[in-house]
Amino acid sequence: MKKNYLTIVALIFLILLSCEKKQAINTNAFQNRWESMYGNLTIYSNNTFEYNRYTCISHSISKGKWKITNDTLVLNSFEPKGCYFIENFLFGPPYKDSSTNHKKTIKDCMPNTGYINFKNEKFYIKDSLLLFKTPFNNKELNNFYNFKRAPYKKQTVNNTKL
Repeated sequence: MKKNYLTIVALIFLILLSCEKKQAINTNAFQNRWESMYGNLTIYSNNTFEYNRYTCISHSISKGKWKITNDTLVLNSFEPKGCYFIENFLFGPPYKDSSTNHKKTIKDCMPNTGYINFKNEKFYIKDSLLLFKTPFNNKELNNFYNFKRAPYKKQTVNNTKL
């Protein structure tokens, strides 16, 4: 009887030992490269992000930290270092954005790039979209601030990983 018991335990042990381990799944679904019609947002695993916005006449950037609160991604920009135009993530009405009255990081500098200031900007994931929790009730305007998941590949230069 004791011999049968040891045989069964040994067989179970061998079966469990031969099981293939599954790869660890990245539980943070927000970590990715996200694209919109006007820019891209990259969420890194070290709780930082980079954002680039492109228009036909300008380019703006942002870097900052992110955190997860419940099911919501919250983005906050670092203070910019250098000469930039200051912009908000949300575009304001045209009458507020006079082309002669742009705020700058340094008073008398001549910037050629904008810095987008994320202030507790909130997003959530639905399907493969990163949706902005916007205060607007306009569906077309809401979609302006949403992102879709992009294929995320490590960039290389001359076969050397960056």
